[in-house]
Amino acid sequence: MSNAASSMAALPWRLKLLGVPDGRLSRSITKRQSVKFRAAAKHEVNVSSFEDVERRIRGIIDAKAEVKLSIVELSSGFCNSVYSVETDAGDKLVVKVYSDLSLLRTEKHQRGVIDVMASESNLGPAVRWNTNEGIAHDFVHGRILEEKDMHTRRDVGEACAKVVAKFHSLETPPEFDGDGPLLWKWLERMLNQIESSENTAVLPVDVSELRAEVNRVSTVIRDDENACVVLAHGDLKPSNVILTQSDAPEVQLIDLELSGPNYRGFDLMKLFRTSPQQYSEERLRHFLKVYCDAMNVDDVARVEAETKLFLPVTWLEATVFFALVLVLEPQGSDDHEKWEALFLDRWRQYQENAKDLGL
Repeated sequence: MSNAASSMAALPWRLKLLGVPDGRLSRSITKRQSVKFRAAAKHEVNVSSFEDVERRIRGIIDAKAEVKLSIVELSSGFCNSVYSVETDAGDKLVVKVYSDLSLLRTEKHQRGVIDVMASESNLGPAVRWNTNEGIAHDFVHGRILEEKDMHTRRDVGEACAKVVAKFHSLETPPEFDGDGPLLWKWLERMLNQIESSENTAVLPVDVSELRAEVNRVSTVIRDDENACVVLAHGDLKPSNVILTQSDAPEVQLIDLELSGPNYRGFDLMKLFRTSPQQYSEERLRHFLKVYCDAMNVDDVARVEAETKLFLPVTWLEATVFFALVLVLEPQGSDDHEKWEALFLDRWRQYQENAKDLGL
């Protein structure tokens, strides 16, 4: 993984959770512990007791008090917290508990809708329960992809291309009627949240400059007739694809919370975005050929140009996200330097790639 690609590795649910649990990330929860959440209250505090976590999980999976649960925290972040849950009946689940902050980029009535669609289409883990409090999937054995997989393994790229093409071919559900490409709504809401903060002085770049770039880029993209809108994943990084079988690769899509109508090129570029040292033009082109064959699209060169147009856009979206993280951090936070470094890296990547593409 490149230094520019640690991305949101410490955030929401970076799915080491669907493979063998990593002891560094997972910990058992007992009634003697509290669960640490990063809450919308703009600081990290122990806001949820074990009893509250257990209550919410039981509500999500409809488990009565007499059902024994083994709960392991897999990750907690700015948007949601994720747990491995085993019942005394032998069910092994992954349960995502939503936070209020997740509403910043999602609508309550849309939560889980596309997870269910992907589950029914065998494109994602089977959904067992879907509620306003959270969602529960069957635990899937495998490993998440790394950036290098997309740039070194032709067979993995082919498997991903076919699954992504099938996902992009699904109809956008009626819950999203009236929504245009979700990218602009995310950016607008995040910028509004940043501007309303009293902590904007921590930003290395003035928020007005970020908004100006978002406005400029959105005008360019909206005016580009090649910018195709599909039912998109929305956060299609390799870490949101799980390799369920390696020899003859089979993959599933995970972390579908941001799915909805969005730009095809944004999805495809996020899957291949990496450091220049790791990037393989050959693998990208082969992936796009397989993808276009599966989509019955003849003009592969056009899709390639469309995909590359979105490279700086993916970095700009990440820049705004980390700007939001910075203003939500408390003054003097131990994590400030980490988030600032990520912000500055994404901003630099955006500026360099926008210049290279003449955007």
